[in-house]
Amino acid sequence: MIYLKKSSLRAAVSDESGGITAWLSLCFLVFLALYLACLQSVQRQYRRQQAEQAVEAGMFSLFSEYEPHLLERYDLFCLDLSFAGGVQRDDWLCSRLWKHMAGQLADAAGKFPEGLEPQGIFIQDPERLTDDGGAVFYQQAVRIMKEKSGVSLAQDWIRQQEFREQAGKKAERFQEDCEKYEGVVQNYEESEEGEMEAEARQWDGLRSSFLCTMAIPGHQEISGKTVNLSEVPSVRELSAGSGNADGTEGDLLEKQWFISYLCEYFPQAQEVLAGKEHKGERWLDYQMEYVLCGHASDQENLEQVILQILLLREGVNYVFLLSHPAYSDQAQMLATLLAGLTGNAELIKGLKHLILLGWAYGESVVELRQLLAGYELSFLKTEENWQVPLPGLLALIGDSDKYDIQDGKQQGMDYEAYLRMFLTLLPPETLAMRTLDVVEGELQRIDGCSRIHVDHCADRLTARIWFEDIYLERTYGYE
Repeated sequence: MIYLKKSSLRAAVSDESGGITAWLSLCFLVFLALYLACLQSVQRQYRRQQAEQAVEAGMFSLFSEYEPHLLERYDLFCLDLSFAGGVQRDDWLCSRLWKHMAGQLADAAGKFPEGLEPQGIFIQDPERLTDDGGAVFYQQAVRIMKEKSGVSLAQDWIRQQEFREQAGKKAERFQEDCEKYEGVVQNYEESEEGEMEAEARQWDGLRSSFLCTMAIPGHQEISGKTVNLSEVPSVRELSAGSGNADGTEGDLLEKQWFISYLCEYFPQAQEVLAGKEHKGERWLDYQMEYVLCGHASDQENLEQVILQILLLREGVNYVFLLSHPAYSDQAQMLATLLAGLTGNAELIKGLKHLILLGWAYGESVVELRQLLAGYELSFLKTEENWQVPLPGLLALIGDSDKYDIQDGKQQGMDYEAYLRMFLTLLPPETLAMRTLDVVEGELQRIDGCSRIHVDHCADRLTARIWFEDIYLERTYGYE
């Protein structure tokens, strides 16, 4: 009996041990499945990480193929989507990106790791320089100047704005008086009888004899370059991208940064006339004047700028003459001398204002020549910096180089500052697109670049890449 009990007991123990073994086996299977699932997840994540690294490296390599001439001349980082072919080549972009990615993933034999062979690439949403009226280019130019100078332009801009507002009001007064008094001598001679000195006729319509060449110092020749504007970016239909308009929202300080970019990278007439810039090697010689005026020839652009400056300076000088008793009295005496025998008070008054208008004009011509010679002009006109005396003023018009050298150097605004002041009045979109006209014109003059267009130049794009079980979308650009 004892033996049998022991045997029974052993059998009971054996049954319990079998139950534990089955439980442990089930647990092992569960942990093994969990381990395999974790291992598979780790492998998938590792493949995804490899794919992401390959895409990042591929995009970096693709954007390293930037257009070198834009960087060399204008510090612009741009990817030419046409590869100098004149037509955007998405297939080439995808092929180049595929090649760069393959170099990161494939082994020496060209074999890809399992699940990491690219299945498809799609390029989309390029941000072109011309998008939204040149906003992308505008933003990049502003960033360039902020990084290069790091100096606030607010103080200089405020001074120029104050001068422009005051000078603008004086120019209006000048124009009103021109319309009011010009022709009084001629009308009197046609309708009345009376003795009047012949010199009186020379003061009537004196300004109408102005020629642009009279403002050019040192007998320099004005550039005769002309370009065809029918296909420039600001005129033709452009390829559109996804760029936004944050850079051309009209912020005045941002505009000053952009105008500083123009001053840094584009020549203007005063520099060319002074020999600081080489002639004959550019799309147009007076490029800042083109951005301001938008005409097809250097001569037209320079003439318009000269006339704008002349009008401002005439207004400043005319109001100064009116408010200065000594100068006003000189004009009154000369008018009385020339027309006093007529006994016509209105004629004498009109002739006095004609003399003041002509005197302001003569001083302004001298100032223009000095600006284009590299001098500055004071913000305020004073007796100390007035240069042209009334006696012999008429002779000066035919011999205007007499005052090309300033006796006492003035401090204020130079020719470039006047350009900046006028450029501030233009909309940001006009500034950006006309500048891109110049950039493209200059670029196409380079050997091998004749088919590059700025609307095919992008500073950002998005790539979509498919692998066996991985999908990635990456946006990359120049910062």
